[in-house]
Amino acid sequence: MNEALISIRPRYVRRMLDGEKSVEIRNRTVNLTPESRLWIYSTLPKGCIEAVAEVGRVEVGTPHTIWHKYADSLCLSETAYKLYVNGSPNVSAIKIKRVSQLPSALSLSMLKLWIPGFHPPQFLKYMADSDPLFLGIVRLLCASTNFEYIEEIGLTKKCSGLAEAIR
Repeated sequence: MNEALISIRPRYVRRMLDGEKSVEIRNRTVNLTPESRLWIYSTLPKGCIEAVAEVGRVEVGTPHTIWHKYADSLCLSETAYKLYVNGSPNVSAIKIKRVSQLPSALSLSMLKLWIPGFHPPQFLKYMADSDPLFLGIVRLLCASTNFEYIEEIGLTKKCSGLAEAIR
């Protein structure tokens, strides 16, 4: 499973959580496999990681193809879409399989305190299991979230491993 952190405007995060938006686009190629975990950072004024999603698949195509296939799942106008893709030859459509709100958001100030050098990604930040950013997110979540939620999003082994490493 891949891990990635993505920055999304708060209004679109809300629409994802409400089930209205099921596709996120990027005007560059995205390399995420099905079942990758996508950590969702809501940009300022919220400034926090507030949700996590499971990727169903990623489709790369021309802006025209992606718009016609996913327009109803994007929650934006065709004009806004065209401004965003801005002449890119290809667009990536990230199909969200499942999304859930974190029980407690990880604020920008908390992230900067616990993860030295943290800056929200402009595009997308891929994270390995050993990435300090990913480990910081896991530590914060394991410390602030109930076991059922940790189990639901598939972090049980990671949290157990961190607890043993601390002992």
